[in-house]
Amino acid sequence: MADFRKFLADSISNRTPVFFDGGMGTMIQKTGVVGYTIPEDLNFYHPEIIKDIHRQYLEAGANVITANSFGANPIKVEGGKFSAEQYINEAIKLQKEVIAEFETAHPETKGTHFCSWDSGQIGKLLEPMGTLTFDEAYEAYKLCAVTAEKAGADVAIIETMSDLYEVKAAILAVQENTKLPVVSTMTFQSNLRTLTGADVLTCVTYLESLHVDVIGFNCGGSLDEDEKLAEQFCSYAHLPVLAQPNAGLPVVVNGKDVFKVEPEEFSESQLKNFAKGITLLGGCCGTTPGHIKAVADKIKAGNLKIAQATKENENNTYICSYNHALQIGGSAGPRIIGERINPTGKKKCKEALQNKDMNFILGEAESQINGGAHILDVNTGLPGIDESEMMTLAVKTIQAAFNTPLQLDSSEDKVLEHALRYYNGKALVNSVNGKKEVMDKVLPLIKHYGGSLVALCIDEDGIAPTAEGRVKVAEKIIAEAGKYGIPVRDIFIDTLTLTVSSEQKAALETVKAIRILKEKYGAQGIQFVLGVSNISFGLPRRDIINSRFFELALDAGLSAAIINPASAPMMDSYRAYRSLAGYDENCLEYIETYTGTVDPTTAKAKEKIILDAIADGTISISVNTPGSTAQNVTPRQSPVKAGDSEAKKTEVKEKQTFADKDEDILIKIIEKGFKDQAGDATDRLLETKKPVEIIDNCIVPALDNVGKDFEKGRKFLPQLLLSAETVSNSFAKIKENLEKSGNMQESKGTVVIATVFGDIHDIGKNIVKAMLENYGYDVIDLGKNVPAEEVVKTVLEKDIKLVGLSALMTTTVANMEETIRQLRSALAEKGKECKIVVGGAVLTEDYAEKIGADYYSKDAMQTVAVAREVFGK
Repeated sequence: MADFRKFLADSISNRTPVFFDGGMGTMIQKTGVVGYTIPEDLNFYHPEIIKDIHRQYLEAGANVITANSFGANPIKVEGGKFSAEQYINEAIKLQKEVIAEFETAHPETKGTHFCSWDSGQIGKLLEPMGTLTFDEAYEAYKLCAVTAEKAGADVAIIETMSDLYEVKAAILAVQENTKLPVVSTMTFQSNLRTLTGADVLTCVTYLESLHVDVIGFNCGGSLDEDEKLAEQFCSYAHLPVLAQPNAGLPVVVNGKDVFKVEPEEFSESQLKNFAKGITLLGGCCGTTPGHIKAVADKIKAGNLKIAQATKENENNTYICSYNHALQIGGSAGPRIIGERINPTGKKKCKEALQNKDMNFILGEAESQINGGAHILDVNTGLPGIDESEMMTLAVKTIQAAFNTPLQLDSSEDKVLEHALRYYNGKALVNSVNGKKEVMDKVLPLIKHYGGSLVALCIDEDGIAPTAEGRVKVAEKIIAEAGKYGIPVRDIFIDTLTLTVSSEQKAALETVKAIRILKEKYGAQGIQFVLGVSNISFGLPRRDIINSRFFELALDAGLSAAIINPASAPMMDSYRAYRSLAGYDENCLEYIETYTGTVDPTTAKAKEKIILDAIADGTISISVNTPGSTAQNVTPRQSPVKAGDSEAKKTEVKEKQTFADKDEDILIKIIEKGFKDQAGDATDRLLETKKPVEIIDNCIVPALDNVGKDFEKGRKFLPQLLLSAETVSNSFAKIKENLEKSGNMQESKGTVVIATVFGDIHDIGKNIVKAMLENYGYDVIDLGKNVPAEEVVKTVLEKDIKLVGLSALMTTTVANMEETIRQLRSALAEKGKECKIVVGGAVLTEDYAEKIGADYYSKDAMQTVAVAREVFGK
C-alpha cells in the first residue's frame, strides 16, 4: 500500500500542493454510454470507460484518483445487481491497473499516485432526524472500509457529507477497522452551512477532534461561495484543507447537465483558494481533466508554493454540538456551564434519573439555557442505575431538542467512553486528574474520540495546599496529554475549589494557581474551569461568598464556571465582569438584561402566559419557563360543585381560559420539538377544543413559525424534523379522537413523490414527505430509483394533482427530464392535468423550468408552499 500520509507530509514540507481528480459523473455523461442503472454498474459493464477517465485525470496531473464507488454502500444498493463489496473491489481494481500502467509509462512519477475508496452519504437520515441508527451507519461504512483496504485502496475519502453525525460514524468505522488515511469533505448550501445547519467553524472543530488526515469541502454552489468557504477553512483549520468545487452551477442544454465554468475560470478561482492556504486541490461536478490540468499547470509554471497564512485562531479553544461551535476563553471571554443536570444533592434530579424521566431533563436543560448557560453539564452518576446507559440516553435526549454543547461528567472511564462515542459533536469531558491510573484510562479516550479535557489538580498525594503544588500537578497532566497529541488549548485546568469554612486559606491559593498557569501557558491557549459554589458549603448566605469568589476567579483568568444559571447574584457578577473586561461590547448584553424591557410582539409575551399559568397552579410543565422543574402537564382541578348553575358557568369559563393557555403551550411544545409532551398537551386540549381548532390554532401556526425560522436561518433541519415528529404525536391523538367520534379529518390533497430512476439517494425526498404529511397532505412515496413508467402509472391511476421528483446526481437529471416528458405526454393523451415540482442538489430554478417542471423547490418548506398553491389549502 502506497504511503499517502508520508507523501502528504513531504508535500506540505516542500510547500507543494497535492492534486485530486475531478468529476466522475460528468465524464461518464460525456461518453454517451447508456444501459446502466447506477454509475457503479459501469465498473462491470464498461470497465474500459472508467479506466480511461482515471487515465485522463492522471495525465492532467492528479495525484489522487477517486474510485467509482460513491454510492456503493450496502444500505444504498440493497437488492441491486451487485453487492457493495463487488462494486468496491472492482472499482479499486480498475484504479490500481491504471496507476500501474501510467507509472510504467512514466517511471519518474512512481509513488506519487494513489487510489482512493470513495464514499458519499448513505442516503438515510440518522436518528433523531431519521430512523437509521448510528451503529447501523457505522456497520455499513465498516464493511465498505474493510473491503476497500483489502482491495488495495491507499486512501479513504468520505465526501459530499451534510450530517456530521454520519461523518463520525464513517470516520470511526475507517479508523477502528483499517489503517487507511481519512479525507473528509462536507458540502455546503448557499448560506455556507450544511443541510443540518453546521457552519465551517463547527465542521472544522468536529472533524479535527476526530483526528482525520485531511478536511475540506466539495460540490456545493458557485465559485464565489467556494472562495468564501476556502477562506474560512484556512482561517480555522490546523489540518491540511482540500477544496473540490463544482464547475459552477449547472444549466440544461439539449436535455443534459452542462456546467458553464471553463477550465480557465475554474483555475483562476482555485489559485485564489491556493493563495489562502489550501493544500489539496481538485474538482467536483462539472469538472474535467481539463479543469484539473489548468490548475496544476498554472501552479507548476509559476512555481507557486502553499501559502503560510498567519492564523489568528491558532490557539483558540472550541467545543461544539452538531451545528453550533462555541469559543471558550480568549477573545470570547468566560462561559457558563450549567450544573443542574446532576443528582448530587438534588432530590428531583435523582428521582428523574431513577424513573428515566427525560421530560425533567429537558426542562432542566431549557431553564439553564434560558438562564444564560452556554454549556450543559450532564452527570448521571447514581447508585442503582446503569450510569452508562442513562448518560447516553440523557445526551441523546438533550441533543435532539437543543444544539447547546455538553460537558460529559463522570468519574467512570467506561461511562465517558460510551457517551463520547454517541455524542454528536466535540464535548467538554469532565474529568481527568494527575493519578497515573486515571490518565492512562481517560487520555486515550480523548485521543480517539476528541474533546476538550477538564483536568483536576489532584494526584496520588491528594490536593496540594499551595498554588505551587497544584501547578505541578497541572504541568504533569499537560505533559502527559501532549504524548497523546492533545494540545494545550484543549485542556481546562481545575485548580479546585475547596470549602472556605474548613480550608480558609485555600480560596486564594486556587485563584493564585490560575494566575501562575495562565502566565506560563496562556499563549498556548490554556483554559480554566471551577465548580464555583463548592466554596460556600456550610455557610449562611452562600450566594454572597459564591459571587465574590467568582469575581476573584474571573479576574484571575477563569474561562468556564460550573454554576447554577438561575442564581441571580452569580449571573449579576458574570455580566458585570463581561462588561468591565470588554467582552460585552458597548455593554449591550448588560443593558438588555437589566432594563427590564419586554417587547410584547416577541415570544416573551407568550412565555409570560405560561409563567403565569405555572404561578397560579394551572399547569406544571417546563416549556420555555426558566427555573421550572415540574414534569407533567395537568389542568388544575376545579373546586366548583356539580349542579351549581352559576358555578358551572364559572367553571366553563375557567376551563376555556385554561384551554387558551394550553394552546400556547402546545405551540411552544411543537416549536421546541418536545415530542414526548405533545400527546398529553393535545389530549388536554381535546377536552374543550375541536380537532380542527387545534390544527388551525396550534399545529399550523407552530409549524409556520418553525418554517419561518428555518427560512431565516434561525432553525435548521434537525429542529424542523423534530417539530414535525412532535406534530405527528399530536396528530396521533387527534386521529384517535376523530375515529371515536366517526368524523375523520379530510385530507388537503394527495402528493406523489419519487427519486428518479438511477438515483439511490432519498434524504431530501424523505424530509419533504415528513413536512407534507404534517401539514395535512397524503403522500404516496414511490421510493428511490423509480422508473418513469411507475410515476406515470401512479399519477394516472390515482388522478394525482401534484408530483414531486428528486435527483441528487448530475448523471440522473436526464432521467428526471425524461420522467417529466413521459408524464406530460400521458396526461395530454388522457386529458388530465398534474403539476410537477422538482428539487435536488444539482438543480436550479432555471434548470427546473428548462426540463419542464412547474415549480422548483430548494427545500421542504418551499414544497409545502407549492402544495398550498396547487390545492388551495
